[in-house]
Amino acid sequence: MVKRIHTPPPSTQHKKPPRSKKKAPKLKLVVSNPPPAQEKALPSQPASSKGGVTVNIKKRGLDFYEMTIQDLSHALECDLTLEIEGELAQPASRNVICHFPAILLQEGNRLMREDELLYGLVMVQFQMEILEHLLRFCAKQGASHLIIYIDDDQVEGFGIYQDFLVHQDPTLTKNGEQTELVIPTNKETIDKWMVFMKATTLGFEQELWCEQRSNPVIRQYLKSRQEKETVH
Repeated sequence: MVKRIHTPPPSTQHKKPPRSKKKAPKLKLVVSNPPPAQEKALPSQPASSKGGVTVNIKKRGLDFYEMTIQDLSHALECDLTLEIEGELAQPASRNVICHFPAILLQEGNRLMREDELLYGLVMVQFQMEILEHLLRFCAKQGASHLIIYIDDDQVEGFGIYQDFLVHQDPTLTKNGEQTELVIPTNKETIDKWMVFMKATTLGFEQELWCEQRSNPVIRQYLKSRQEKETVH
């Protein structure tokens, strides 16, 4: 049974069972594990930003990258290690492997720590941004699938990805038992994800504006966000 960590509240979860109908999932041994980052990094791609989210990709070796995604307005950060496997000439067998750590919430965001609903909605939106950038990275690298490895106790918190998975299974890695999530990275999946993101974000906005009538923390959050948008 999956252990719960800090996850969005039930109203923001999409807890659908995995598509796989295996009665007793078997552990697979994954020996691939990215080496420690080199002290001297190879040239990196310029940081890009959109809606307060910045992305910086550094190449650490022939097929190894580090992707840092930050949501500056909400003090969120995630450092991802990416490994490319397979030949560029054979896209069907080319995958991007992502080792997914916990998302960090920096000390500066007081409001998000005070309200569970606000924390949950913002966290899910950040998770959606992360997957968007991962899918775009995969497309740029000519990969057919994104393979994500996360700790078992993180699975429930990433229910937002469930509808886009083609495979989910327990896997034994050098980091211990983890869960393997596989998502196709074709144009159809990316287009569907963008539509899903837009609809989900709109729903979150409507929920925030409804809740602010009786929730002073969310009311203060929306007010401070409006002030920042006015300044910019």
